[in-house]
Amino acid sequence: METKNLVYDVQLKPYLRILGFLSIGLFAVIPFQAAVYFISPPPTTVIQYFDLFQKNTFLGFLDLDLSLTVDNLLFILVYVGLYFLLKERNKVLATLGLIFAIISVTLYIISREALFSMLNLSNQYSIATSETERATLLTIGQTMLTIYNGTCFNVSYFLGGVTIILFSIVMLKSTIFTKVTGWLGLMMGVLMLVPPTFGKLGFVLSFLSIIPLMPWLISIAIRFFKLGRQKNH
Repeated sequence: METKNLVYDVQLKPYLRILGFLSIGLFAVIPFQAAVYFISPPPTTVIQYFDLFQKNTFLGFLDLDLSLTVDNLLFILVYVGLYFLLKERNKVLATLGLIFAIISVTLYIISREALFSMLNLSNQYSIATSETERATLLTIGQTMLTIYNGTCFNVSYFLGGVTIILFSIVMLKSTIFTKVTGWLGLMMGVLMLVPPTFGKLGFVLSFLSIIPLMPWLISIAIRFFKLGRQKNH
């Protein structure tokens, strides 16, 4: 697909090359996190998390979505790149997409308060000397897990789907990305409108959203590399 030189070619070129490698890195995180999930399913109770952190701290972090937290933060850079590439085609939708992306990631980070808090609580629980102290730590831990899959997470997940839908709509109207990339993003965004915490339906849809996500990441990575090498006239 031929693409006219962009207004921001000079400023964006180095950034686009970085985004190409970053998109491939984000792609690699998906099978890694999936493998962790199936090999070591996340604990279901507070005491199980406490025990896990004492036995294997790193695995405890992974089961509390450390890799996905980093993934979400890095995705902001991808969205910024998409914004600069697509804003001339539809400034309103591109801007809304970037705003929702920032809000989504912010809420996700807030929802992951348990990530390091559970480690601290686990350490305190391991040296606690009274049942009252242990009961208090278990109650705090339960609160952390409630927040973990609570309102902030659900709103974050939903807005993540809206973000991808908005950018995908602009992609479909532009000549910068292929129609396939746009449709893959649109499919992924629609599947993400139902958070995984919404029963079996949400759980199934969250896994189905991975199907278009992986080729979408490869597709935008290829495009970032091509745009990064594009000659200026």
